[in-house]
Amino acid sequence: MKVAELLFPQGPLSSLEFRDKVLEVFRKAGLSSDLELGLITREHLEALAFFSLEELEPEERRRFFTLLAGLLEEEGNELYKIFEPKIIIRKSSDRRNFQEVVSGVDLRSAELEADRCLRCRVPKCVNVCPVKFPVPAFLKAVASGRHEAAYKISLAIYPTLGICGRICDGFCEQACTLGQICGNSLKIRAMKRAVADNMQKVSGLIDLPKPKSGSGFRVAVIGSGPAGLTAAYHLRLMGHDVTIFDAGERPGGRLADSIPEFRLPLQVVEREVGILRMLGVEFRMGVEFGRDLTIDDLFKQGYRAVFIATGAGRSNIPQMKGVELESVHAALEFLKLVKEGRLRSMSGKVWVIGGGNTAIDAARTALRLGAESVRIMYRRSMEEMPARREEIEEALDEGVEIMFLTQPIELIGEDGRLRKIRCIKMMLGERGPDGRRKPVPLEGSEFEVEADHVIFATGERPSTEWLSERDGIELMEDGRIKVNERLETSRRGVFAGGDVVRGPSLYSVASADGMRAAKEIDRYLRSLSS
Repeated sequence: MKVAELLFPQGPLSSLEFRDKVLEVFRKAGLSSDLELGLITREHLEALAFFSLEELEPEERRRFFTLLAGLLEEEGNELYKIFEPKIIIRKSSDRRNFQEVVSGVDLRSAELEADRCLRCRVPKCVNVCPVKFPVPAFLKAVASGRHEAAYKISLAIYPTLGICGRICDGFCEQACTLGQICGNSLKIRAMKRAVADNMQKVSGLIDLPKPKSGSGFRVAVIGSGPAGLTAAYHLRLMGHDVTIFDAGERPGGRLADSIPEFRLPLQVVEREVGILRMLGVEFRMGVEFGRDLTIDDLFKQGYRAVFIATGAGRSNIPQMKGVELESVHAALEFLKLVKEGRLRSMSGKVWVIGGGNTAIDAARTALRLGAESVRIMYRRSMEEMPARREEIEEALDEGVEIMFLTQPIELIGEDGRLRKIRCIKMMLGERGPDGRRKPVPLEGSEFEVEADHVIFATGERPSTEWLSERDGIELMEDGRIKVNERLETSRRGVFAGGDVVRGPSLYSVASADGMRAAKEIDRYLRSLSS
């Protein structure tokens, strides 16, 4: 069948009420009317996809490309397979322990998945990524079986490919053109994980990037989360001597101390932190600023620049009657206790308040600790939940229940211990600045539920209490550090980024801040020598 026949008034596309729009797509794509469908190439398909994003509505795109895929198969054109996911993700059958839920990603299937890439003329996957990860180049290397080359491409961006493949929100997948036209986006994060995990097996054989010759400058990084690690990595490659200070026992910040093992194993964090150690980055753990050291001390010790990346590690618990009761927990602290092995069991009825990733992590963790039942209480609807959709689905599959449009207003105890939660039903009002509809209490809808534990996952805030007036670091009203467009604070030589500046954000956003900070700090240091 030729393209001309496809476009005839009585042709296969005649059933589409938006046929005229499809004709415009073909016209813009420049496909010859004499072209046989069996000879359509990936380049032709990319052109059709590109212009369909301009001309067709989402449902129209799905219907058109579903029909086209069927016709390509009939004509013996193997290109129809590009619409079908190839990735094989192995999952653990036992969800009641702390072993990683995804036990592995088949490497050969990752190669086949990478080969689905349309090689778009405008790589939206790159444009939406906070760190601008070069997805097309990475996938091209994976598709051809050049795993080490793919890994080296990632090392130009960050040392945390395995972490990214597990916890990133995946803006790239949401923007993927294949997902826009057929609903099956490339599984980019799974491919990253497959490559990173494979490289672990041959880690001693990989040539890491080599730092430039020594600049003679020392840089202190305060905080070892995504922003701090990424900044330190790039600063070291730029030739600077870098020391990371952190109050925790293990590098990684929340990556190491509060993201559950079933989602991000500690050994993955340690493996990728190890890359920084191999490059010569020094780690000084258990150092608490304000108690053990100050910003002034760092400059006296010879550091010429400081990057503050201490994150947003304090939980916000709403003020209400009963929060002082026993068995009332803050989510981050709860997750840390479990990760450190200091909390090993939990019984009874558990309620988690909130709708973000931390709430989902806390709920799934409580299940694994042996809770009789675990329910999430969220004041908005499923549509407004900020947690990753796949994590919500995993939680539901494991037995977590979610009560929507409900908010706690009082915790009721007996002999100092939590017994019930008094709640109120909500309705959604007008949209707020973040695009989500604001929850409004429904008068007279109060009710009570039994509870043995409640875990508040209602937001986090930066911990900047350690900064004193003598440090000369200006703060915003909510405690975040104030910076300019170069991530410079009010004190010369001191920079800040990540959640301590933005408030709670995402792994990829914090990593992007780390990359940007490294460039600005390098620029600043070079200016000192000139």
